[in-house]
Amino acid sequence: MKRILLTTTSLVLAAGVAQADVTFSGTAGVAIIDDNGASKAAAVTTAAGTSTLTTSTGGTVTASAVTSSETAAALATRKNTARATRDDMFFESYYDLDITASAESDNGVSVSLGLDLGGGNKIDYNDDDKLEAQGGTATDADVSVGYMGWTVAIDNNGIADLYDGDIENADASLSGTIAGWAVAVTTDQDASKSSYSVSGAVAGVTLTATGSNDDSVHASGTGSASKLAASYAMGDLTLSASVANEAGTAEDDSTLGLKYAMGDITVGYTTIKPGGTSGKYGDEWDFSAAYAAGAVSASFAIDEADATTIIVDYDLGGGVTAFAAMHDKPAPTGGAVTDNDLVAMGLNFAF
Repeated sequence: MKRILLTTTSLVLAAGVAQADVTFSGTAGVAIIDDNGASKAAAVTTAAGTSTLTTSTGGTVTASAVTSSETAAALATRKNTARATRDDMFFESYYDLDITASAESDNGVSVSLGLDLGGGNKIDYNDDDKLEAQGGTATDADVSVGYMGWTVAIDNNGIADLYDGDIENADASLSGTIAGWAVAVTTDQDASKSSYSVSGAVAGVTLTATGSNDDSVHASGTGSASKLAASYAMGDLTLSASVANEAGTAEDDSTLGLKYAMGDITVGYTTIKPGGTSGKYGDEWDFSAAYAAGAVSASFAIDEADATTIIVDYDLGGGVTAFAAMHDKPAPTGGAVTDNDLVAMGLNFAF
């Protein structure tokens, strides 16, 4: 009798609570990696406003010695777990669990909560080639509220800058659509940082404008940055162009590019005019070729500095993908690290 009464009471209490839709998803994986000692730095420290990497031999190198496009502040905050005594092949494993709960009120207000939990280190073999710590905790909560096509998201120092998505520096964002144009802004009131993005299409041309006043999104660490990009698709051929303006730097690159799809193969070429008065188109360039058919996808890329990338992914089914990647890249300008070479092989599992 007591058991029946307790069950009935629980049902009554639950009846007055809005029921949210809860979903679980994530990834896990293992890899064997040789990054030519790039991850053997033992710690990232900040002293007197300057970030340094402490090496396994006890020496230190400054942010500019690690990469020419990364400021000291960005170095101190980037999600890369340092490792000591890793000069040759080593193993890594990781998991990343995403939990989302969402509900909608009777008057159309939707609320969503996202939790990102993780552990270990994932090799980002198809982007920046770094080990990325999957160290999220339950205290890192991403809450968003939507109404009539507009969404406000709140996540303290967890919202990506709209000019450089690799930097998470904002506390709040607002996104929506105006007259067919997608608009978004981010802000960090404590540090007076903000960024914006506007994108839409005119006569078949897709236009995107992005900008930020956060110094850490470009090399000089002073002023603001902005970029305007355009692309136009003509069947299998896509043309693109962009121009960037980063205050106080020579990173005001202009680009012209094309991409052509030939069945299972897609080739692309971009010619770049570096910032500065003496730069001209062709001083820098990127070439890529990609293949995708059935369970296999592969890509090859090279640039004017002979930085070469080869990546192969194979879908094993059931959410499991095998990968192999080779990156042969020269050392950054003024860098103490010998080069940015990477060889990685492993398995990723999505659930």
